[in-house]
Amino acid sequence: MFEFETVVKYLPNLLHGALLTAGISAGAIVLAFLGGILLSQMRVSGLKVLQIPVRAYVSFIRGVPFIIQLFVIYYGISLIGVDMPTWLIGMLALAMNSAAYQSEYFRAGLESIPPGYIEAARALDMSKLQILLRIKMPLVFAKLVPPLTNEFILVLKNSAIVSIISVVELLRTGQQIITTTYRPTEIYIMVAAIYLVINLGLMFLINLYRRKQSVWTGRSGGDRA
Repeated sequence: MFEFETVVKYLPNLLHGALLTAGISAGAIVLAFLGGILLSQMRVSGLKVLQIPVRAYVSFIRGVPFIIQLFVIYYGISLIGVDMPTWLIGMLALAMNSAAYQSEYFRAGLESIPPGYIEAARALDMSKLQILLRIKMPLVFAKLVPPLTNEFILVLKNSAIVSIISVVELLRTGQQIITTTYRPTEIYIMVAAIYLVINLGLMFLINLYRRKQSVWTGRSGGDRA
């Protein structure tokens, strides 16, 4: 029988773990977003000294499972003698993983911008930074919301993997409760439900952004999905 009493009793503990999961995921998403933009700029810079390291980095991230990347970062940080909380290590690992994929999205978006837009901006005597912030990135964002949404959700789901380095996030909290209650079905169902709620909340926020950007998207001719 499904024991609702167990769920009610340990729900506050699960919610506390969910807060850490949300915090780690949010931090990783922000860092990955900024890192993705930086890496994409290096890729389109035309300088091989910048392009080659980024290509190697992206190839490594794409070719190695995230759990291995997490172990490399976790033990690598310990090897160089840096004392860092495990939750921060998990956040950095998630960010470094996602930044590689986001950089490819941004690179493709930047390369798809019609040259006429950039030429017009230069004719208006706009600086490179102004062109990037006012012309390139708004056009890229309008096109890349769907793939970036999928990437953000993937970061949230991958956050469960950081439990293997003893980060007491949502999944780890659930596992600790199971060792006490011996009720895995009830606890895992609740863990899954909480992940679903967080994901739905993230998608709701992204959809709000998409609605606000719909006018700009229509003007720029970007895809709407």
